[in-house]
Amino acid sequence: MAYELGPLGDDMLRRREITHPRTMKADRPTLTELARSIDCGDPGVLATAPSSRAVDFFLASKLGESGANHLREWVRTGRTSTLRANTLAVLSKMSMREDIELIVDCLETDEKVRFLSLASEVSKLTQHDWETSKAVAKDPTTAPNPRKLAKALTKETLLDSDAESRWCGAYLLRGLVPVLGQ
Repeated sequence: MAYELGPLGDDMLRRREITHPRTMKADRPTLTELARSIDCGDPGVLATAPSSRAVDFFLASKLGESGANHLREWVRTGRTSTLRANTLAVLSKMSMREDIELIVDCLETDEKVRFLSLASEVSKLTQHDWETSKAVAKDPTTAPNPRKLAKALTKETLLDSDAESRWCGAYLLRGLVPVLGQ
């Protein structure tokens, strides 16, 4: 995907994609059209397919103020949990200070978005299959290598940007505490 999109930032290129079997992948022209669609109020495929990190970063860099406002609305009221989770991820990659409260509130109150965000975080950090990632999101103590996951999550909590990754990292670390001392 990074090859298809070109360089989108050193940080993004070092990180792996999620392992969800239906992760959205698209070329630059398709993503440019999706960004235009979002700017006009149509979420397109964001409503039905999990977005990849590369897609999130691409959209975050291309959306105008109108698109950002649509994302903010869809995080709150999107008709599918996939749409709410995808728009939260893109909004988080935009790294706008005024959106942090909205992102955190969504993660704390929308159980389905929280679950999808946590599973995606585990998936990208561990590269476990999606079913294992979902199981760890439900119960972090079931992580196949909890110390390795904890080390990766610690780095996530220290990111300067990406409120979603920071929040998920801290949440999952708290869940790992019972097994880290063993």
